[in-house]
Amino acid sequence: MTESGRGQMKVLATVQQKGGTGKTTTSLNIAVATALRGYRVALLDTDPQGSLQLWRSLRRKRWPCVVDLRADELSGWLARNRHQFDLVIVDTPAHDGRTIAGAVKAADLALIVTQPTMLATSVAMRLRNLFRDHGIAFAILLSQTPPTLSSRLIQWIDNHRMLGTVVQGQLAYRFAYQDAIAVGMGVLEYEPEGRAAAEVQIVTEWILRRLEVLNEP
Repeated sequence: MTESGRGQMKVLATVQQKGGTGKTTTSLNIAVATALRGYRVALLDTDPQGSLQLWRSLRRKRWPCVVDLRADELSGWLARNRHQFDLVIVDTPAHDGRTIAGAVKAADLALIVTQPTMLATSVAMRLRNLFRDHGIAFAILLSQTPPTLSSRLIQWIDNHRMLGTVVQGQLAYRFAYQDAIAVGMGVLEYEPEGRAAAEVQIVTEWILRRLEVLNEP
């Protein structure tokens, strides 16, 4: 049984049109953190690179469920499985606007995963503007940030708040993320007392409350 009982399935789409921002790493770690809370979680891999499928092949646990899908299969899959999962996370490819559009249309929240760099921020701004124009609910998550909170990072966080809603917490650049992926785990399983695990917990908590998957005070 989940912490909130069996409610309506929620869909989170992780998006970014610039590659290498940590989108897939973010997706699988949120999925693992949510599954560890007792929720039924599906990770939909719509990226032809198949990174999530590779991670799943290394994994020994049932949850989260990982499914490889083409963009044109997404809406049908969600309709067929709307009673099977509490949370569905759709990991989208960076350079496929059609797939991103289909995912955010089906999502309750689009999560723009970006880095504190000028190039990544400029791409995030374009997505922000597009989502605002079409009334799509979105939030911005800073990933691959410096491990320590510096005045420069604080300034980047403040700058991103001017773009829209920023997720509480950031995911720093830490070796634990890639070490966990290499053995088919999330950081909460690989190094549960580590700093990366604490970061994922904070981010996941914020997202689950925003999606109303988790409703406790």
